Amino acid sequence: MTDHNPIEEHFRVEAETAESQRIEAQEKQKVTTYITSWQERLTRNRTHDKDPRERWADDRKIARGDTGWLVDANLIGAIMEVLSAFLYAKNPDISAKPSASVGRKRIPEYRKVAETLQIMVSRLLKDAKLKRHAKKWVRGSMTTGVGWLKASIRTRMEPNVMVQNELNGLDSKRKRLQALEKMEVDEDGQTSDILLSQIEAQITALESEREIMVAEGAVIDTMAPEDVVIAPECGDIENYLDAPYIALDMYKTIDEAYEITGWTEKEDLDLLKTANRWIQRPRKGEDENKTSGKSGEWVTSGEQDSEAEFVNGALRFTEIWSKKDGMVFTLIDGVLSKWAREPFAPITGKRWYPIFDMPWHVIDGERYPQSIVYQLKRLQNEYGSTRSKESEHKKRAIPGILFDLGAITEKSINKIASSETQEYIGVEMISPGASMGDAFTEKRYNPIDPALYDTTKITAEMEKISGAQDAIQSSVQVEKTATEAQIQESGRGARSGAKRDTLEDSLTELAEYMSQLALQVMDQADAIKYAGPEAAWVEMTTDEALMFFDITVKAGSTGKPEAKADRAIWGTLMPLIERMIDRIGQARIMGQEWAAKPWIALLDETMQRLDDPSSIEKFLPVVPPPEPGAGDSEPTEVEKADIELKQSTAFKDRAVGIEKTSELMTEQEAADFLFNGAKYQSQPQQQQIQSQDATPEAPNPLVN
Repeated sequence: MTDHNPIEEHFRVEAETAESQRIEAQEKQKVTTYITSWQERLTRNRTHDKDPRERWADDRKIARGDTGWLVDANLIGAIMEVLSAFLYAKNPDISAKPSASVGRKRIPEYRKVAETLQIMVSRLLKDAKLKRHAKKWVRGSMTTGVGWLKASIRTRMEPNVMVQNELNGLDSKRKRLQALEKMEVDEDGQTSDILLSQIEAQITALESEREIMVAEGAVIDTMAPEDVVIAPECGDIENYLDAPYIALDMYKTIDEAYEITGWTEKEDLDLLKTANRWIQRPRKGEDENKTSGKSGEWVTSGEQDSEAEFVNGALRFTEIWSKKDGMVFTLIDGVLSKWAREPFAPITGKRWYPIFDMPWHVIDGERYPQSIVYQLKRLQNEYGSTRSKESEHKKRAIPGILFDLGAITEKSINKIASSETQEYIGVEMISPGASMGDAFTEKRYNPIDPALYDTTKITAEMEKISGAQDAIQSSVQVEKTATEAQIQESGRGARSGAKRDTLEDSLTELAEYMSQLALQVMDQADAIKYAGPEAAWVEMTTDEALMFFDITVKAGSTGKPEAKADRAIWGTLMPLIERMIDRIGQARIMGQEWAAKPWIALLDETMQRLDDPSSIEKFLPVVPPPEPGAGDSEPTEVEKADIELKQSTAFKDRAVGIEKTSELMTEQEAADFLFNGAKYQSQPQQQQIQSQDATPEAPNPLVN
C-alpha cells in the first residue's frame, strides 16, 4: 500500500483548483467578449437606421392629428380606419392539403390529417387573438410603413411517466447488482459487471427522455419597428428572411427580469444593478417639452421625466435570432458578463425567423417602405393650412357700426355700447339738428370667397392616393349614379388589391409556420383537443412536417364580404352547377365515371375562372352503396368489363344518332338523350309549340 504525502496532496489540490479557476475565467472572458461584440454591433445597426426611426416618430405625430394648425381635422386617421376595416375584417380562411411529396399511396391518409391540421391552425390563431393583433399590425404598417408580428407556440416540459417508471426499475436493478459482494454469472453467462454496465447505458439513454415537451397554445405579439433590429447586410427590409440575424428588443420590469433570467445567486442579482435603466415617455400626445413626435419613446433613465411610465426604470432585453449560428442569444443592455438566458436552438419551420412583416408602400432601392401617413402628410398640411386661414378670416370678418365721436355726446356713446338686443336708444347729438346718418356708417371687412378655401381637390387627391372610397369617407359632394358608384368601387378594389395581396401573403406564411410548429410539438391528444374525437394524426419527423403539407390563405377571406360581387358570381354559377350536377349524377349512376370526369374538370375550371373559393366536392352527387342483401352478387372482373363495353358502345351509338338528327333536336334534348338513352321522352307537341313562342334561351357554352 502506497503512502500519500500530505504536502504533495495539498499542492495537487491547489493546482487543480487554480487550473479550474483559470478555465472558468477564460470561459467568462469569452462570454464577455462575445456579448460586448453583440452590444456594439446592435448599437451600430440602430444608428444605421436613425433616419427612418426619426421619421416613424413624426409619422405617429401626424397620425394622431398633432399637425399644429388652428383647424386640425385628422383626415389621415379617418382614412386609416376605413382601410383597416377593408383589409382586415375577420380571421382568414385557412386551407391545408397534402403536398406532392407525400406520394399517391398516402394521399388519402394525409388528406384527413390536412383537414385536422386546418382546424387546429385556425383554432390556434383564434385562441391567440389573431384578429386583435392583426388589426394593430395593419395599423402599424399604415402609420410607420412596416408592421411586425411575432408568433410562436408556447411549450412546457413535463415528466414522462412511462420513462420515469422504467428508470426506477433500472435503478433498482443497478442497486441490487452493486450490493453483490462477489461476481456472479447469470443463465446467459454474463457477469454482474457486464449487466451493470448495460443498465448504466440504458439509464443514460433514457435520461434524455425523462421530460417531454407539451404544447400550451399559440402566442402572437405585435412589435414596434423600433424594437426590431434587422442586420444591414440584407439591404431592403423586404429581404429580412435573408438577414444573418434579427434582434428583438423587449422592456421588462425588475420583477419580470428575475422571472426571465431565473437568477437567484447574489452575484448574479448584483449584475442587474449594473444594467442600463430605460423609461418610456408619457403616451398622451404632446408632452410639456413639445416633443409629441416622441410620445411613448423609450429613453435612457438619464433623460428623467416625472410623468414617464416605469419611473423606476425598465431593463431592455434583446433576443438575437442568429441564423448563421442557428442559436438564439438573449442579453440585457448593460450586462456584459452573462447571458440573460442560456443560448438555445429554437424549434422553427422552413423559415428561421418567427416574425412576419406587413410592408405598406415599397420603394425600389429604399431600405424601409413608406407609410400612408408619409404619403398624405403634405396634403394633410395643405388642408389644415387652408381651413385654418379660413377660420382666421372668419374671426377677423366681424360686422360692426362705426360712428363719429365728435358728433355724439359721451353719454349717448355709453348707452349705445351697453345697449341690449332690440333696445330703443335715444341719441343726443352735440350739434342739435345734425343728421344722424352722417355720424354712423357700416364697418367694412373683407368678404369671404368660398373658392379661395375650397378643399375638394385636396380630399379627392388624398382619396386617390390612399384608395379610400369617398362614399365611405362620408365626403360625397354630389349624388352618384349606380354606374359611377360601381366604377369607383372597382377603382378602389384595384388600388387596394395590392395591399390585400401583401397582407394575405404574410398571413399565408404565418399559417404555414404555425402548422409546421404544430406538427413538431403536438401529438394525437392535442389533435383531439382542437379538432374533436375524429381527428386524424400521424407522427412525423421534422423534415416530413416541413415538406408534407401545403398551407394557404383563401384569397379575399380577411376583408368584408363584397355582397354585390358575390351575388353576381353566384347568379352566374348556380344555373351552370345545376345542369352539370345532373349530368355528373347520371353518368355516375350508369357507372360511367370516365364520362363524369370531363364535366367535373370543367366545373372546377369554371369556378376558378370566376374566382369563387368554394370547393366543388360538396356539390357533386355521390352514388350510394347498395344495401346489404339487395341485388345480385358482385359481378366478376370479366362481367364488369363486358358491362362497361356495352355501356360505352351504347353511348357512342347515341352520339352518332344525335349527330345525324341534330337539326330536329335542341341542345338540351340532345344532352338528355345522350345520358338517358331509351329513358328519354320527347316533349308533347303542345309543349313544343309553346316553347317556340317562348324567348329563346342563350346558348350554354358548357353544352357540347
